Amino acid sequence: MGVISTTQLHYVIVREGDTLSSIANRYRTTTATIARLNQLSLDTVLTPGRILQVPKPKAVAEPPVKASPVQRPRIPRFAFAAYTAAEGVYPGSERALVKTGADGLSGIFPLWFQVAPDEPWRLQSYAGEAQIESVLRTARERGVQVIATLTNLYYPSDVNARQTIHQAMTVYRKHLLEAVEYTYARYGLDGIWLDWVDVEESDREHLAEWVEELAGLCRLRGWTLVVNVPMMPTTHGVPHTGAYDLLRIGRAADLVALLLNTEHRLQTGPGPLCSLPWAETGVRHALASGVPANKILLGIAGYAYDWKENSTVPEYLSFEGAMNRARQYRVHVKFDPVSQTPMYVYQDSQGVDHQVWFENTSSLSQKVTILNRYGLAGLSLWRLGMEDPSLWPLLRYRWGEIKKGSSRFRNIYYGN
Repeated sequence: MGVISTTQLHYVIVREGDTLSSIANRYRTTTATIARLNQLSLDTVLTPGRILQVPKPKAVAEPPVKASPVQRPRIPRFAFAAYTAAEGVYPGSERALVKTGADGLSGIFPLWFQVAPDEPWRLQSYAGEAQIESVLRTARERGVQVIATLTNLYYPSDVNARQTIHQAMTVYRKHLLEAVEYTYARYGLDGIWLDWVDVEESDREHLAEWVEELAGLCRLRGWTLVVNVPMMPTTHGVPHTGAYDLLRIGRAADLVALLLNTEHRLQTGPGPLCSLPWAETGVRHALASGVPANKILLGIAGYAYDWKENSTVPEYLSFEGAMNRARQYRVHVKFDPVSQTPMYVYQDSQGVDHQVWFENTSSLSQKVTILNRYGLAGLSLWRLGMEDPSLWPLLRYRWGEIKKGSSRFRNIYYGN
């Protein structure tokens, strides 16, 4: 059978008791076709709620399933994605923006700006002016917002990121705010995506005040303010948010992105990047802490991690890279029933065991179900171009369409 285009595919939610054979019969196809489309083995046991791609039945065929008398409304929601230059062997996000932007994206958050460590009252940029203008032009042509990131993640090893941010928020706050306004206005950006994810807990009050000042600036300028909040697992199950006052940040910001791709990461050892129970735990914690549901973005991973045995430093892979590696070592991708995420194990040419964990359309569909259930604003992805490309048609299928941002979000706490 030849290559099947995405327009010829239909998404099926696995029900209790479904098998590859029963679904193949229902949609007048073969088990081998469904297995190939979804990178499954023929003996895979299906988990209820999983999403499968199957060829659409021909028009002359009878409907495979009786129409439900009551259909759930499909509510458009936001889909944002990080935009980066090339990362090692992986190309940057430009091609994915061109391909996905018009129908699949509300906005991008490019990694462009950080506080200058030697002069923490000004900004420095990762990107040249020509590159910034090119990305802006491509995004504008596709109706995609550009909410540039103000980050503190990529300083050289000899720079104390926390100390730099502390000085910026305490000694140089007024001047830094002026520098942010000048820089973001100069490029005509749609907003600020605050990505200060490495902050001393003792700066909790300073960080909340800084977010509130950024919110005031954004209201005056008509910009959108999004704040990344990392949620770290703890032994007692309650996410740790450290320096982030969720109540105050939730009131000040237009959107709050919960970074939940933290369950297993650098230095933790292998495991799911974000299991389904962990995603729901993070959402419930944010809601209980006072963040309005309609401001929450579910932060998800588009990448994969390959952990070598006895190593806590995984190799960073794209979804395509993870799937190519599975084919290279002739192993089957399994759907872990506990975490509801895909993974596989293999042994390399030196006889060393590996575990690869990632997200695919099936696991992300489960997270979209949580997002819909709690009435969240949408999702944010790290990063554009690394993900399972079937995510975008899945979101349109589940939400009807991707919600596009206006020039301003209405912040009910500030009456604008």
